[in-house]
Amino acid sequence: MFSFIARHKVASALIFLNVVAILVVTLVIVLHNAKTATIDIFVAPSEATIELNGGKYDNFQPYDIVPGNYHVKISMEGMQTKEFDFEIYDGEFKRVWAYLLDAEGGFGYYLENPDEITYLEEVADDEEAKKFIAEYKKIVAIKDKLPLQRSSTFDPEATELVSINIDWGEGDQCEEKAFCLIVMDYTGKNYAVVLDMIREAGFNPDDYEIVYEKGVED
Repeated sequence: MFSFIARHKVASALIFLNVVAILVVTLVIVLHNAKTATIDIFVAPSEATIELNGGKYDNFQPYDIVPGNYHVKISMEGMQTKEFDFEIYDGEFKRVWAYLLDAEGGFGYYLENPDEITYLEEVADDEEAKKFIAEYKKIVAIKDKLPLQRSSTFDPEATELVSINIDWGEGDQCEEKAFCLIVMDYTGKNYAVVLDMIREAGFNPDDYEIVYEKGVED
């Protein structure tokens, strides 16, 4: 026969287990009925700071969030800050995709950082951005035809030596832009010929920074 104390301990243990079971069931119900929504964040430039209702979020990530109203702030040094609001409902999926313009309101940052154009292209949803990307692709398409070469070294009828090589340049090879055309003109007298070569390849010389290795003589 159990003593009074033993019976009391058993009863207490059963009560405790019942309470735990009730809490577990309640938690399961709460979690099952909890309202959630999902956002997918994709912002250009890739290093931009992203804030939702003051909290910081990582780029290129999906997040489960509580349905409701959100204020978005996207910022980066040297770029124009973008802010907007959105509302998301239970079970809804929403993309928080956007891009920033540079301080002048243009796409200069992306020209100086061509790797970022991949991210810009992903989120570009307006004609201005799409036009910039199309023009950029048209300009860099010349890479597929480089190097452009012309030489009169083995031409017995040539009245003047011509030896030209036009190739692609990036970074420190360029003087003003992130990319350029590097011209090796061994006589330094064929500037007009160089421009004609670019035109003959189907491109506009005015679209490029042209860097001469040996200068230009009129």
